[in-house]
Amino acid sequence: MQPKVAIVYLSYNGKKYLDEVLSALRVLNYPRESLEFVFVDNASSDGSQDYLRGVNDITFFPNKKNLGFAEGNNIGINHALLHGADYVFLHNNDLKLHPDAIKESVALAESDPKIGSVQSLMKFWKHPEIVNSSGGMVHFLGFGFVRDNGKESQKVLESWSEGTEIAYSSGAAVLYRAEVLKKVGLLDPFLFLYHEDLELGWRIRLAGFKNVLSVRSLAFHDYEFKRSVKKFFWMERNRWLVHFSHLKFSTLILFLPLMFILEIPLLVFALFGGWWKQKLLVYVNFLSPRAWVYVLRKRKESNALRKVSDAEIVRLFTCKIEHQETNNPIVTKIGNPILCLVWAILKSIIRW
Repeated sequence: MQPKVAIVYLSYNGKKYLDEVLSALRVLNYPRESLEFVFVDNASSDGSQDYLRGVNDITFFPNKKNLGFAEGNNIGINHALLHGADYVFLHNNDLKLHPDAIKESVALAESDPKIGSVQSLMKFWKHPEIVNSSGGMVHFLGFGFVRDNGKESQKVLESWSEGTEIAYSSGAAVLYRAEVLKKVGLLDPFLFLYHEDLELGWRIRLAGFKNVLSVRSLAFHDYEFKRSVKKFFWMERNRWLVHFSHLKFSTLILFLPLMFILEIPLLVFALFGGWWKQKLLVYVNFLSPRAWVYVLRKRKESNALRKVSDAEIVRLFTCKIEHQETNNPIVTKIGNPILCLVWAILKSIIRW
């Protein structure tokens, strides 16, 4: 019998996707008796809850309020773990799976007990010849972003092989090993939005497991970078929280001068981008007692999990900022070369 997989679909105002999502799930090339479809709805206002109540082959959890990405998914993950799932697959709201997606992810995970998560190769739903993500990237200054977004599929497939190790798996299409989740914990609700998958991937690596890419497991994502100013608060606050939660003090001391220096161009970017209020709110929030209680607790938990050195953790960090929101000549021609030079020096120093 194949390992039991619970597919957790977090729904939020995505009724327009549900017909195709459910159709794709029902033709998965994986034994139906080894699959459970767990749908969690984050208080959608577009009729999604009424629609899902009428679907008879799913387990449905309707929320009365929007609990965010982490806590919403955790409802489904906890159900899966309590009911004996061997693996949990997180399925984004605006994504559909190739029939072989689960089969290929499980096959890769089963090939190595040290694999903690497997990310599917995500392509654009409407343009499957273009890749949306071949894995999560972590910049040494804390930024998290997807790799290979916007590149031609064939070129990406020539660059990466099945099981290529990545810094973290995107929460949009990822298979987690249940036993690893029981060991390292679930998504962190304190982060609420953005970097939750990055932070979980970091814990997986801290515990001595790997995050990998499956180029054979395909998912199709209707992705669009949303420029809401609110997202910048969560992205900026959470990159600081994650770094302070998991890096050793000696590594933090190396990184902090450059992190502070980088705040100057970021403030300018925030001012011209219209999100300077959110940027100032990051400082207020990060310096609050609540944030530092959180950081101290997380550092204690991180140390308890730690099986590997920071040198191993930063091995998969990147020096380049490669994201559509910051893709401009100043970043690519000036910023990235300087950052890469600095990172080469810092990385050679980190031996602990």
